[in-house]
Amino acid sequence: MQAAAPALPLSQFTALATDNPLRAREHLSRLFRPHRIVLGELHRNLDFRHNRADLGLMSVNTLRYGCEVTVQAPTPADSYLVKITLRGTSEVSQGRDTYRTEASTVCVLNPTRNLVDHMSADFDMLIVQLDGPALRLALTENFGITAHQPLEFAPTTHRLDGAIGGFGRLVRAICDDLDSGTSSFARTQIRAPLARTLMSLVLTDLPHSYSARLPRADEPLAPRYIRAVEDYIDAHLADPIGLDDLLAVAGSSARTLQTGFIRHRGTTPMRFLRDRRLDRARAEILRRPGARVTDIAIECGFSHLGRFARQYCVRFGEPPSHTRR
Repeated sequence: MQAAAPALPLSQFTALATDNPLRAREHLSRLFRPHRIVLGELHRNLDFRHNRADLGLMSVNTLRYGCEVTVQAPTPADSYLVKITLRGTSEVSQGRDTYRTEASTVCVLNPTRNLVDHMSADFDMLIVQLDGPALRLALTENFGITAHQPLEFAPTTHRLDGAIGGFGRLVRAICDDLDSGTSSFARTQIRAPLARTLMSLVLTDLPHSYSARLPRADEPLAPRYIRAVEDYIDAHLADPIGLDDLLAVAGSSARTLQTGFIRHRGTTPMRFLRDRRLDRARAEILRRPGARVTDIAIECGFSHLGRFARQYCVRFGEPPSHTRR
């Protein structure tokens, strides 16, 4: 006899229990992002369970399909799903990237990329859904970084230990407290600061496209003039930008700007500009497989294509043409 599956956290917050795949799909499509559900050939008896605690700018969810399923979500959305695997395994594909999750690991499902998520029959997960605009606002308010380009998390899975373990322990503590029936976390006065705390942990502990600009734990936030220059660069990568332009934005001397960037970013302002252009070019090459590399290079502010190719090889260890293979 097969052992009964363990109870999901948030058992007092049942959102839907059904054996109907259509109902499950419609339910989650409204809450997360539009998608379809494909049942596995060997396990076609759905036993769907979804528990959900809505906490304002975020929600905490536990999910079980009860059979082998594949979720296909080609339509973008604007919320980030931080997925903690409680039991079983899954294989996640977003764009060209594929990775495997297992118990006690966490990953972030980016809303800007197509998603295919194949889950084993015994798969249970805990998902923290974070509002996209609120997460980007937290990036600005807490770290002084304006997201001119998509905020995307690294397409990989992480063990819930070390620094990242703190996020997992806090989420489980929230679930345990909500399940107690006497929780204060659901109170209106607590929701906003709780969401901000979790967002700060996600932005600090899980690598993403702006992680390189975050201050280290032992250093102060970069001065406002450096952040202003970084924001200007991100907003004008396609434009001709010289040191004089950056000095005008910073309102400082060349020496001050140079010293500040080396101290807080480990590089000079013009090298920072070059690297940001290269990073953007790589992201666009991966995102737009049908576009010409030459066109992308020009869009990212490179006028000398031979120099672009050489610098790209140095930064990424491969020519642009190999990135798509």
